[in-house]
Amino acid sequence: AGVLPASAAAAESVTARGADLAHACAACHGPDGRSQGAIPSIDHLPAEDFIAALKAFRTDARKGTVMNLIAKGVDDAEISAMAAYFAGRQGR
Repeated sequence: AGVLPASAAAAESVTARGADLAHACAACHGPDGRSQGAIPSIDHLPAEDFIAALKAFRTDARKGTVMNLIAKGVDDAEISAMAAYFAGRQGR
């Protein structure tokens, strides 16, 4: 009782890592990814869209102000973890 299956525990761990990483996003994108200003909100993005956007910023295929530099500082696993975190917050 109280023990998660391995796959559920792994998913919970990835989401927890995403939550830790997502704190840095709040400075521009607002608490929990809900921007109150001109910076886009990211709390509504499906995981696939979040991943595609960050990877596009990382390769400079998508232009931004600081996002290109920020995206270069995260790897695929970190991007996926943040995507899982924000996707899990949809509707909250």
